[in-house]
Amino acid sequence: MGRCIYVVTHPEATHHVAGVVGGWHDSDLTAQGRRHAEVILACSAEHIVIVTHGIALTYVVTARFEVPWTHVGYVSFAPGPGSITTLVEDDYFHNRQVATLADISHLVE
Repeated sequence: MGRCIYVVTHPEATHHVAGVVGGWHDSDLTAQGRRHAEVILACSAEHIVIVTHGIALTYVVTARFEVPWTHVGYVSFAPGPGSITTLVEDDYFHNRQVATLADISHLVE
């Protein structure tokens, strides 16, 4: 297996239960935010861990697959609180895949 990016959404908070936005709004990344995402994804580290709010997963996944920013509005990844998404790139062909999406099996009590 090649390089992995683990995207972890923060655990459940009161705003999840109440059904309200918790301290931020569903908005596009700024130009600086897009540059930061590109820097993170261009990092030469073998594995990267990104901790984020749920809706931001859409931006991380689409950036990883080099979806043009003008097309990002056509897709949505909405993980549950505390979930983990694993993005993998193989060593040989450098193909990229979503190995797990919004996995919550680690939260089973």
